[in-house]
Amino acid sequence: MIGTMNKTMFLMMLFAGLASAPVLRADEGSLSVSPAVVMLRGEVGQSTTQTLSFTNGTSQSLSFEMMAQDAVVRDGKRLFVEAGTLPGSIAATAAFSPKLFTVAPGQTVHIDVTITIPPRPAVRAIAVMCHGTTKLGSGPLRMTASVGTLLTFAITGDLIAAEATPLTVRAPTASSNFVAAQQLANSGTEPIVIAGMLAIIDGAGALVGKQAIPSTRLLPGERTDVRVEYGGDLPSGRYRALVTYDLTDKTLTSSAEFNVR
Repeated sequence: MIGTMNKTMFLMMLFAGLASAPVLRADEGSLSVSPAVVMLRGEVGQSTTQTLSFTNGTSQSLSFEMMAQDAVVRDGKRLFVEAGTLPGSIAATAAFSPKLFTVAPGQTVHIDVTITIPPRPAVRAIAVMCHGTTKLGSGPLRMTASVGTLLTFAITGDLIAAEATPLTVRAPTASSNFVAAQQLANSGTEPIVIAGMLAIIDGAGALVGKQAIPSTRLLPGERTDVRVEYGGDLPSGRYRALVTYDLTDKTLTSSAEFNVR
């Protein structure tokens, strides 16, 4: 059976089903599903069943239909396509119990989803959606509310790798902090979660400051812009900024020098 790692809860509200936008007023409560992210590792042909917990924190009963979409990367950006659109679709294997459900205000419903990795999987992640079928609001802009969970799939033997563009830095001034920036890309075949650290080293080689870089989840081929700001005081002198990313069993480093006047 494929192992799992659950992350913290998130809420994804979809306008008219797919475009991001809040659809309920703050005083009406919220919708949530947990876990928000499930990280799976296994082999082709293996199946796994995951249980999602959907909570209706609003003041009205709502109905939903379960569905899955494949996550693909095009031009370095993630987007979702209908299950079965691509050969080797993982989303097309998703089976739900229940597939249709209604949940009362303040209640929680548990949904089982079973997924099988096809012989030649075309993707490494899917979105499992609780797609709202209850129309909200009035007038021509009636909306539906949906929440979802991201499932990522690491296949045994896949390559873990990442690349980064040269590090660019902006020295601190009297009115602005030091900033380091670069683009990070998943150049391997496996989904990765990269955590980073910025270190500031002075001319004598001593560590004078550091700043954690929030973790980033990247699918194969996906790119993201990383920007980290260091707010500590740096006396006049020459420094080196060193950024290190943790790739589980390896590291990726970049550095750039700068002067503080």
